[in-house]
Amino acid sequence: MTPEFVESESDLDFLCNELQKESAIAVDTEFARERTYYPHIGLLQLAGGSHIACIDPLAFDAMPRLRQLLLDTSITKVFHSCQQDLEVLELTLGEIPCPVFDTQIAEALMTEDHQISYARLVEQELDIQLSKSETRTNWLKRPLTKAQLEYAADDVRFLLALYQKQSGVLEKLNRSQWLSEECNRFCTQSFSAQTDFSQCWTRVKGKQRLQGVELAIVQDIAAWREQQAMASDRPRRRVLPDDLVIQIAIRQPSNSSELVRIGRLDKLLNMSEIDSLSETINHAYDKPESEWPSNKRLKLSFEQSNSLKAILDLLGKTAADLGISQGMLCNRKDAEKLVHGKRDLPVLTGWRLDVIGKNLLGLLP
Repeated sequence: MTPEFVESESDLDFLCNELQKESAIAVDTEFARERTYYPHIGLLQLAGGSHIACIDPLAFDAMPRLRQLLLDTSITKVFHSCQQDLEVLELTLGEIPCPVFDTQIAEALMTEDHQISYARLVEQELDIQLSKSETRTNWLKRPLTKAQLEYAADDVRFLLALYQKQSGVLEKLNRSQWLSEECNRFCTQSFSAQTDFSQCWTRVKGKQRLQGVELAIVQDIAAWREQQAMASDRPRRRVLPDDLVIQIAIRQPSNSSELVRIGRLDKLLNMSEIDSLSETINHAYDKPESEWPSNKRLKLSFEQSNSLKAILDLLGKTAADLGISQGMLCNRKDAEKLVHGKRDLPVLTGWRLDVIGKNLLGLLP
């Protein structure tokens, strides 16, 4: 089926009127964020009934009509690995389009493939090989070629066939509710929710060799950088690269004059930004030691180590019995948190609680 390239309100109206009749439609987005903080949508692909369409949101204001279609709760939106697509759509539509069915998650609830790619899933289930020729496309650049549109259309062309096949298997396994819980989780969160700036330091590469007040400086600089990136819609590392964050933490400048001498800082920031960053660093110096972050992992006692081993053994056995990956039940990091006493964990909620969570709690002293 040749994809339709939608570049006008009238064509979009016709398409949406047709898709509004469907109980499920396939959705995918193409976007760019290499030079920005926020993802910028370049193309929206939809499939349903006898239609496969690539909608150009740069050609006209498509969002009012798309909101009516995609926010219709009577229509299931089928994605593969939906998280980034939902982030883009929340930014463009103002809401997350629900309900959602994610074919990657569905596969993870039936097999040991925890994060299977769309291309491999299509080949595995439908015996079709997808082209990889346009993976480096700049989706904000116009005009788009026929090859680019075909490539984009393929991302939704086979989703409904996968959806129907997986839905049947999940029903037979009595795991349809598992899938609903996993996908509904996306509908109860907001990707644009307030950022926890205090945790931005964990993304900084090279922090492992720092300690004490150095990490306090990294923590405050990382929070400052994140806010600057959001305000200017620039990637955080274009505001201030990680290596400069580490250099500043080690050299610990006491004022703007000392700060500007570090690396290429004067080429990245204007004087007002340098002064602001200097104030941020001085704030870090004033933090009490009790508020400094730490790279050290909590050590397990002998008894906790035994509990962790028992938990991992049970996770492995249960996953093998279910025919899914152990990580789908509970990853090692969460298993360690469980041993340390944390209870606000996915494995202790929903379907996981009944399948294994209660048994894991029984292994703890």
